[in-house]
Amino acid sequence: MSKNLKSSHKKFKKMSKDTLYKGIDTKKKKVEPRLSCLEEISSHLSLPADIIAGAPIVTATGRNEICLENYKSIIEYDSSLVKVQTKACKVCIEGRDLNILYFTEDEMKVTGYIKAIYYQ
Repeated sequence: MSKNLKSSHKKFKKMSKDTLYKGIDTKKKKVEPRLSCLEEISSHLSLPADIIAGAPIVTATGRNEICLENYKSIIEYDSSLVKVQTKACKVCIEGRDLNILYFTEDEMKVTGYIKAIYYQ
């Protein structure tokens, strides 16, 4: 009874993992954002995406001014954050002393000290 038995659990686990997932890549891959159908069509036709898909156009002039075209609505607005819904995504502008200088149906100008622009 005092015989030392060596567990083969680790060996069995490695062997079963190798055969079970053989040919399958189990490492996580980066998910690249997919283009919408309209954006794919515009790229195949060599036309700008803003014409066909209504993609947002973000024009930054230095760190103090942003012109945003092709937006749907303003989601959130205060002196440190402007969040805008576009057809494709949400555009967030972070900074301080932010102010919407003007806005029309499809264009707006945001002024202030801009720290970051990101898309959600």
